[in-house]
Amino acid sequence: MSSVNRFRLRTILAVGVSSLTLAAIAAPAFAQSAAPAAPAAADDFTIDELVITAEKREQALQDVPVAVSAYTSTQRDVIGMNNIQDFVNFTPGMNYSGTDRVSLRGAGRNTFYVGNDPGVAAYTDGFYSASSSELFKSPLFVERTEILRGPQGTLYGRNAMGGAINTISKRPADAFGGEVRLMVGNYDHTKLEGLVSIPVAEHLRFSIGGSNDVQREGFIKNIGTANDGGTIKRTYFEIQAEAELGDNTKAWLRYSRTGWDDTTGVGDRLANLVTPYDTTRVFQPIGGLLPNPAYGYGVANPGVTDPYKQNTNRDGYGHLRGNHVLTAQVTYDLGWADLKYIGGFQQYNYQTGGDYDGTSRTAAIAIPGMVVPYFPDQTTDFNEHKRYFSNELNLTSNSDGPLSWILGLYQYHEEYKQRIQLGSPQQTQLSQPLTLLGTLAAPNPLRNFADQQAVLESKAWAVFGQSTYKFNDAWAITGGLRYTVDDKDGFESQRLIIQSPSIAGGAAAFDVSSDMNPTLPGVQNFRSMSDSWSAVTGTLNLDWTPDTDTLGYAKYSRGYKSGGFLLGTLAPQPKADQESVNAYEIGLKKTIGGRLIINSSVFYNDFKDLQLNLSQLNATGTAAASNFVNVDATAWGVELEAQWRPIEPLQMIASYGYLNTEITKGCCFYDPADPSALLPGAKPKGGTATTNGVLLVFQDLKGSQLFQSPENKFAFNANYTFDFTPGSLILSGTYTWTDSTIYQPFNDPAFEVPAYGTGDLRAIWKDADNKYTLIASVKNVTDEEGFTSTGSTNPTAVFGDPNPGLVVGGKPYLRQTGVAITRGLIQPRTYGLELQYRF
Repeated sequence: MSSVNRFRLRTILAVGVSSLTLAAIAAPAFAQSAAPAAPAAADDFTIDELVITAEKREQALQDVPVAVSAYTSTQRDVIGMNNIQDFVNFTPGMNYSGTDRVSLRGAGRNTFYVGNDPGVAAYTDGFYSASSSELFKSPLFVERTEILRGPQGTLYGRNAMGGAINTISKRPADAFGGEVRLMVGNYDHTKLEGLVSIPVAEHLRFSIGGSNDVQREGFIKNIGTANDGGTIKRTYFEIQAEAELGDNTKAWLRYSRTGWDDTTGVGDRLANLVTPYDTTRVFQPIGGLLPNPAYGYGVANPGVTDPYKQNTNRDGYGHLRGNHVLTAQVTYDLGWADLKYIGGFQQYNYQTGGDYDGTSRTAAIAIPGMVVPYFPDQTTDFNEHKRYFSNELNLTSNSDGPLSWILGLYQYHEEYKQRIQLGSPQQTQLSQPLTLLGTLAAPNPLRNFADQQAVLESKAWAVFGQSTYKFNDAWAITGGLRYTVDDKDGFESQRLIIQSPSIAGGAAAFDVSSDMNPTLPGVQNFRSMSDSWSAVTGTLNLDWTPDTDTLGYAKYSRGYKSGGFLLGTLAPQPKADQESVNAYEIGLKKTIGGRLIINSSVFYNDFKDLQLNLSQLNATGTAAASNFVNVDATAWGVELEAQWRPIEPLQMIASYGYLNTEITKGCCFYDPADPSALLPGAKPKGGTATTNGVLLVFQDLKGSQLFQSPENKFAFNANYTFDFTPGSLILSGTYTWTDSTIYQPFNDPAFEVPAYGTGDLRAIWKDADNKYTLIASVKNVTDEEGFTSTGSTNPTAVFGDPNPGLVVGGKPYLRQTGVAITRGLIQPRTYGLELQYRF
């Protein structure tokens, strides 16, 4: 950590400690509404109790021996939690890379290829989802969001290595009524949404709601001919039915449909090229996949000086189509236990792409030695289709005795297709490539120079049980076990076509796909893969409750994530073993005087066989290849959350997380942004190889951090309510700070983003009858730059001396010529006005 970051951290921690002394350091659950309760005696008020279902039964948050952050819809309105980054800012140990990749306490997923699973399980009303898209839903449709940190190896066994995210929908109300919301903001942003409850009989009620969210100006301004990056057009519709079927049975059903049309990819993914165009090299040497896209471009990349500007000629797009979700719950009260069914189905098509070369140049380039012109205009398209369904049946005890328990069965099925295409539409030679023997290869009408396709079918089954025994009022023990089986069948194909003046003067394109099927020479690679994995996971927890305001716990849990494939890449090593973690945690939840809540936890996670996508020496020892590999690692940290209301109108909440991660075993790999290991922090080990004229020096990752795991995070909110006869006014202010973060496990500035902090302000007016609410808000008040991810293209030729003058994001560092760095961005300053009307 730099001295500047240390100074900033010390300053923030000093503020945090002062806040903890005076105002506590903030609430895991923000458990309660920020608005005060109905008027009471001067000193007769307490923080409201929040009931959650983190352990699949209703419990007060302060009574659950789990590190959980829970956010109600009311709390989200007060703080201004509108998107997934807001959840990340306030949840210790949580990170989001902007490409639907969530991590908790160092466990997540680092590749978007088919065949490997998330490290954090996302659930909507008990239905497992392979996406975090539910975190983007408006508070109007969500009752609360619960984020459980640490492996949930019993009740949430599927892919819950890092934790689980539960989104609980607002249910239909017993009386007719509803709410309409209208928001207008800068960047020509408008949002209209509404929800109405319709009871049709004493034991039957419906709700219908929808949303239309349009932002017509982009966050990333394009000085070229293409669209701006960051415009959105999102629609949402849902309908629910809830009924009591007799005295003992309750049923609930929800259907929703979502459609998105963004310009930088679904998931609030803002990204831009922030390094200079490379104008020194024309083509990669023979064996490379594509020519240098930026050669000959005479205008500097505007993203170097302003990451919120770009210069491209192809429109970016991020389409979410046919996103249908159907979820159902049926509960039957047996008296001594509840028998509950949870089922769901989801399918969608997601497509994103745009300008692959990152410039607006379309004119042909005359290449010395090349007999035909070369066109640098290139495109990219990522297309995935997914459908999955699951069924769960559980039995939960209703006894008031010392023993409580839950038993369950679980089944999951998924079908997944993915295609990634890179094309050069103006390069006519690509239409009919040749084999390296000079014969005709299969036609290529789309003029793709890379075409990767993958298909996956996944199945999972599990049986689980957990019970708690109370020895007395103070002591209890909880134990749980889960047995899981995962089965995966995959298929992949890949076609690669190159054009180079080294071959036939560039007059032809050549299909260089090495054939794995002798019946189709020179056409394509393809292969099938199949495997299965199983594991026993679980938890053992000792609880201590000396009084009604204190809960201490010591916990052991084991998590598991199935092995998987790197489908679509034809990697020499396409399979990775299953992951596992042994996690140890000590926690304390304390309520003081009904007005101060302080929750804390200390944890240690020992990871075995974490899955990474890294480049290794190939089987012949002459080049490197991208492989799916396993490494061992540890993560430990401290998490503090609290809430304080020293006087009834004033509420202060904050959170702090310290996360220390380290790879303990992982060798030997090469850094794609520093292939020759020239940077001072490189750790050469494992030999060398030469490919495409580049000397590759492999490195040992031992001692490196896990990616996507900032060491320090801090968030603070204070809000004050002024009560008047006509209504009330809440003034709310928030500050969040995130430490520098790496996104590949190398000690390389190309993969590190600097620390940043942002502030938000809100003013909320409510009338006395609670029919109208008016919210004025400003997010990122000082218009700070912040980065949520970073990545680089592979250098492809021998480089000259490091360039000491290169500055990216205000941070100078050595960088070798030819490395193109793309970074994910936070949203710039936004402001808006929202009107809510309830009837």
